[in-house]
Amino acid sequence: MIVQRLGRLDILVLNAAVNPHAGSILQTSESVYDKIFDVNVKSTFMFIQESAPIMRKQGKASVVIVSSLVGYNLSLTSEIYGVSKTALIGLTKALVNDLADSNIRVNCISPGIIRTKFTKALLKAGDESAAQRVGAKRVGEPDDCAGIVSFLCSDEASYINGETVVVAGGAMSRL
Repeated sequence: MIVQRLGRLDILVLNAAVNPHAGSILQTSESVYDKIFDVNVKSTFMFIQESAPIMRKQGKASVVIVSSLVGYNLSLTSEIYGVSKTALIGLTKALVNDLADSNIRVNCISPGIIRTKFTKALLKAGDESAAQRVGAKRVGEPDDCAGIVSFLCSDEASYINGETVVVAGGAMSRL
């Protein structure tokens, strides 16, 4: 529909997530596992697979996949969700091999706790105190991610490909 209306697909931002399970990974039922991976990983993959021919024809595009900080630091309360987000970080790296020759860049952001509908229950449950353990001493806002996504889609980021930017107010992600 976008291509029909605008004639091009220059930017693709993929932000799909579901987390219907809380608990250890081995307590995850097959149906919950399937739902999490279908929404969080498979839909992202399928969307890129369907969009790639359009973007290749153009000779230039930018893709940003939204993962999560828990892709690096698996949460003990939602391990399977974290594993799905780790898969998105790997997918970002793998797609570079297939798309870079067509001048299609694929990058990723891994947000920490951002104030959205998705985190509303978490924050209501009193976990806003988790924000005090990060350098920024606050919960992130959607605009904290938007600027990074905008940059990654811009020509100023033309030499950035296959990278993941953590947007988590200083929360530990990796060395």
